[in-house]
Amino acid sequence: MLKFCVLGSGISYTLSPKIHNAVFAKLGVKAEYGVKDIPKDGLAEHISVLKNEFDGFNVTKPFKNEICKYLNENNARIGAVNTVKRSNGKYFGENTDVYGFMQSLTKMTGDVRELNVLVLGAGGASEAVVCGLTEAGADVTIFNRTQEKAKLLADKFGCKWAESSSGLKPELIVNAVSLGNDGVSNPMPSVDLTSLKFAYDLIYSPERTPFLKQCEGAGAKVENGLGMLIYQAIEADEIFLDRRGQLDKEMLYALVEKTIKD
Repeated sequence: MLKFCVLGSGISYTLSPKIHNAVFAKLGVKAEYGVKDIPKDGLAEHISVLKNEFDGFNVTKPFKNEICKYLNENNARIGAVNTVKRSNGKYFGENTDVYGFMQSLTKMTGDVRELNVLVLGAGGASEAVVCGLTEAGADVTIFNRTQEKAKLLADKFGCKWAESSSGLKPELIVNAVSLGNDGVSNPMPSVDLTSLKFAYDLIYSPERTPFLKQCEGAGAKVENGLGMLIYQAIEADEIFLDRRGQLDKEMLYALVEKTIKD
């Protein structure tokens, strides 16, 4: 029996076990997927247990960057790792967030080339968002509380960063910070929403955050991060099971979506 889990801190709400176990059941794979919820400062203490107990694991907040120093090899396209697999006693890091985000986003927006995009945040999740958007040809601006982090991320991907939100007039806003998962807080800076067409929040619980409600009120089409979660999970399962490019992802997406709603 293969064993996998999602690693994070304060993630009791996660839907990851339901998603991955549904995929394994459909594929007829003997595997189980659970949750490893540890303190924010507990990775060093728990990493040996993780490596001994699991054949692989997904990584979420706040460990996507810290996990890198415990890997034998990092094959992630970006600095953040969200998928770790054991192979021949070694641990390899990957990132499926870029794929998951873009697959989900473009279902709503279509082609994002030259779309004026504002990304809120400059952490590991933001890096996946910015990577996907810049590769697709979007006109990306990053806004973050810590300006130096925004500048570093913008320099890495050749896009813009904003010292102030004043004067920004985005067509798409992506929230890539955790502010809003309490159902009350709203990370939206003071920006001109008159041109806003789309809004995407990486948060999926609650289903409609104050950020999405505000954008919807401004006339935008909105989407939460559930689609990204599902797509990145299916991509991770291809890695876990050594079936890269072999899974019918749209069929599995529909199956998982139905499983969650039921």
